[in-house]
Amino acid sequence: MLDAAVALIARHGSSRTTLSEIGERSGYTHGLVSHRFGSKGALVRALIDKLQADFMKSIEPALEGRKGLAALKLVCESYLRAAAEKEHLAMYALIGEALGPVPEIKPDLAKADENFRRGVERQIEEGIRAGEIRPGIEAQTQAALIVATLRGLVIQRQLNPAAFKLDSAIKDMTRNLERSLKPSREHPDA
Repeated sequence: MLDAAVALIARHGSSRTTLSEIGERSGYTHGLVSHRFGSKGALVRALIDKLQADFMKSIEPALEGRKGLAALKLVCESYLRAAAEKEHLAMYALIGEALGPVPEIKPDLAKADENFRRGVERQIEEGIRAGEIRPGIEAQTQAALIVATLRGLVIQRQLNPAAFKLDSAIKDMTRNLERSLKPSREHPDA
């Protein structure tokens, strides 16, 4: 059912997707969808959790043994590549709705956003402890900047897939992370 919801919400948004449509697409009845989730709001919350869990599950094997800056670069690349695929647009449809016509889902998306930022923040903190990221870096602020960059790139790509070359953006973002986070040879504590 959630897979059907992802596809429909990516295409139409949650406000224009009905539980009946989700039931039909998933091969079940509207009643079964309603019974399982109780409400459309509960379904949207479950969908947000699923989207985050699916992303983490998709990158966990590649993250094995990586921490700090290496893990951070991998997460950024994976996020941009995943968001470039049409089936991963549901989260952005929900974000747009939370900021506009469906404000009741805003707290759930704010929590999802916080989870993402905190994960990036933990990777920065691990990099600081490992000595591969400057100790003076404010992890919380850098995490917010990184997530903002990722989200901004995804939105630009959704609005115009030809806005930039994905591989070039990933390469340059990786370089920018290294330049802005790695310790300087002349000033290792800077």
